[in-house]
Amino acid sequence: MFSVLAATVLSALPALKPLQPPLAVFTVEVLQPAGVAKDGDHLLRYAGAECPTQAVSGLRAMGAALTMLEKLQRWLDENPGAEAKLFKKGTLGVVMKHVSQGAFTPLVPCKPVAPVEEWKWPASDFGKLCPSKLPESPVEQFMTVKKAPSSALIVRPAAAACQPRLSIAMFDPKGKTRAVLHADFGGVMSAVVVGDRCQLELTYDPSIEAFKAEWKSCKG
Repeated sequence: MFSVLAATVLSALPALKPLQPPLAVFTVEVLQPAGVAKDGDHLLRYAGAECPTQAVSGLRAMGAALTMLEKLQRWLDENPGAEAKLFKKGTLGVVMKHVSQGAFTPLVPCKPVAPVEEWKWPASDFGKLCPSKLPESPVEQFMTVKKAPSSALIVRPAAAACQPRLSIAMFDPKGKTRAVLHADFGGVMSAVVVGDRCQLELTYDPSIEAFKAEWKSCKG
């Protein structure tokens, strides 16, 4: 019964056009030598044996994440009915404003959030943030607006030498996860858009040289 219902729900969803690359725009300055951060930035260190002093600039990474939100909004505008199936019109605009106002914080999720495949943030809510009893993590960083989570970053070494894997979760003002960007600098990018009842997954399809969009986890 569940599979039939799920199939019915998915069949009623709008067809989606591919999203043309780039999914997000990372500048070369996003990769920095691991040292003292400047101008309110935080450096996330992904150093490996081959590159022991490499880091990702948190502020520049967030700049790239905002370009993805802008790209997603334009793409939703090109796909009639898609935004309405996800959430209220203008939701991504609210998220963009909230994320852009975020500042780095020593707070962490009260309940630890386990990354998927050791580096990808899950497309689920992180819950409330609390003071950490542990030293600040060099590979995870959170941002807030008036103690409300706005974004979360995690970095790990990629399979390619001296390159990082970076995952960024972005929240709305109520703390709900709305988008997650996964950027493997030694591979490809992907993303998840989290709606009220459905999720959208965007994965790169080399056969069409674009990001294929698929509805996932839809509730009737």
